[in-house]
Amino acid sequence: MIDTIISYIKAAIGGASILIASFLCWIDPKRELKYRKWTSRVLTNLIAKEIIIEGQLDKEANLLIGNHTHNLDIALMETIIDEKIIWIAKKELGEMPLIKYMLVNTDMILVDRSNKRSVITMIKEVKKRVEKGLKIVVFPEGTRNKDNPTKMKEWKSGPKALAEKLNLKVQPFVIINLPFAFKKPFKIEKQKIKVIFLDSFYPNEKDWYEKTKAKMQEILDKEYKEKK
Repeated sequence: MIDTIISYIKAAIGGASILIASFLCWIDPKRELKYRKWTSRVLTNLIAKEIIIEGQLDKEANLLIGNHTHNLDIALMETIIDEKIIWIAKKELGEMPLIKYMLVNTDMILVDRSNKRSVITMIKEVKKRVEKGLKIVVFPEGTRNKDNPTKMKEWKSGPKALAEKLNLKVQPFVIINLPFAFKKPFKIEKQKIKVIFLDSFYPNEKDWYEKTKAKMQEILDKEYKEKK
């Protein structure tokens, strides 16, 4: 009972931090990065008792692709990467009052999935951000894996087209343990969370997308096997 109450308090703190950051991004968009990083640290601190980073972030990589385990994947990556990073998200998120201004008053890229030309629009917007020296982060699965975060879902074709069309330097990353901070019945229990950065590369090989997914799944299998 006590654990449940504490967990609801944590959830309330997290929700309040998001609301405050979104409001600040609305009234003071020039300092949006400061507000995003602050709320990301608050959220990550609620679920992580330790963050282990393996491998290194390539400063020259301009497209990061990773497995999507939970909504707080975004807060985690914002916390461990100091520089400004750009997320590609579905257009509907920009209409949610709670997080609206952290998306529409920043350089985030919102994609209308109902529009067949959305990939073309996304590529144009990504090119603009990359030319400004910003990193793009995308989850190829398209949505978080609610069923089994140890096994990645099918990857969407958009990130592949994006990397090849703009010849972006790609760096994969794998998130371990984050979704297991949330237990049933409702309980938030801090986890030792790991982020593994793989070697970066340019998408020159024909089957690079399939090989990257396979490599990331191998890492997931190995990490969770050891955890068991």
